[in-house]
Amino acid sequence: MIPVDEAKKIVIDNVHPLEPIQVHFQDALGFCLAEDVRSDIDMPPFNRSAMDGYAVVAEDTKDAPVTLKIIENIAAGDTPEKKVSCGCVSKIMTGASVPEGADAVVKFEDTEDTDEEDMVKILRPVKSGSNISKRGEDMQVGQIVLHTGKLIRPQEIGILATVGKSSVKMYPALTVGIISTGNELVNVDEKPSPVQIRNSNSYSLASQARRMNSEVEILGIAGDRKEEIVRLMAKGLRKDILILSGGVSMGEYDLVGDVLKESGVHIYFEKVALRPGKPVVFGKKNDTLIFALPGNPVASFVTFELFIYPAMRKLMGFPSFNRTTVKAVLEGDILTKRKRREFRPAFFKWKENVLSVSPVEWHGSADLLATTKANCLLIIPEETEKLSNGQLVDIILLDNNY
Repeated sequence: MIPVDEAKKIVIDNVHPLEPIQVHFQDALGFCLAEDVRSDIDMPPFNRSAMDGYAVVAEDTKDAPVTLKIIENIAAGDTPEKKVSCGCVSKIMTGASVPEGADAVVKFEDTEDTDEEDMVKILRPVKSGSNISKRGEDMQVGQIVLHTGKLIRPQEIGILATVGKSSVKMYPALTVGIISTGNELVNVDEKPSPVQIRNSNSYSLASQARRMNSEVEILGIAGDRKEEIVRLMAKGLRKDILILSGGVSMGEYDLVGDVLKESGVHIYFEKVALRPGKPVVFGKKNDTLIFALPGNPVASFVTFELFIYPAMRKLMGFPSFNRTTVKAVLEGDILTKRKRREFRPAFFKWKENVLSVSPVEWHGSADLLATTKANCLLIIPEETEKLSNGQLVDIILLDNNY
């Protein structure tokens, strides 16, 4: 049995990013950029008005209020035709090109109409440069605007469009296969007998993987017979990641470990000092990463977050792998005599500008309902006998980084 941190390091050290692919930029949403992107233009491409108002020579406004002559009306997309000189202004809309000679824009709110249509009264002085976005202040030709390893979000899609990058290199979607094992399992649409349970693990694990833009196939339920596990594994070994749930403990019908070894899977570890989820297996065959998780649903949920999540992040090219861990103030006392690191479902909230956390009611690794009330995992370190009310503790945030 190895420590949690050692197990996570083994996983990361044996995972390598997939080969990048070229895609249309709109299809890159949610994925990781595999190249630096440079701008082919200055942004703004010209001195641009940041306000609806009047383009002026700032010096003309120093003795405001002052009345000046309107020589032109410039809308966004228009090319200014007249130079602004002393005593003159051009009416200008937000986003329009500032005409030659003008060095500031007075917003409409600081002006007043006069009886003469071609005149405007400037009520307050402005400084040179006011309300003008200078050419190239946002980005310049040749500047790297998005770096390799960047998550493509809607704002990055906008930047790709701005710089004309209609085709972009990114790390591809992962393929994931999921198998649940156990004679006690029935399909979701079946009514279980008193000694059976529905196959929830396949669907919760699939959802965890799909939240990371993966292509997931639920391969089915394998009974506690080696030939059934081998048959479904043959399909799963064509995926980037194969996840098996159940059959990894020490019981007579826990066959997954033996099947993996007999199938030529290189096993890196089989037990990790954590709760829930001690009997977790990580292995590899050819290019397929294989994770065999406990059958209890909270244990499979937690071990996915600890080991499969970072593996998927690295495969997808992201520079950071683990979920965000932060400090929070514990509400209540927790007694424990476990010698393994524990990851307990908990709920954090902001209370009087302080991040606080309290464990949810939890009846053990089969209590999946408890996780629906949680938004984090509270970490209870090894050898800890008690965590006290008001103590700073570490929590893993569950609903971010997707």
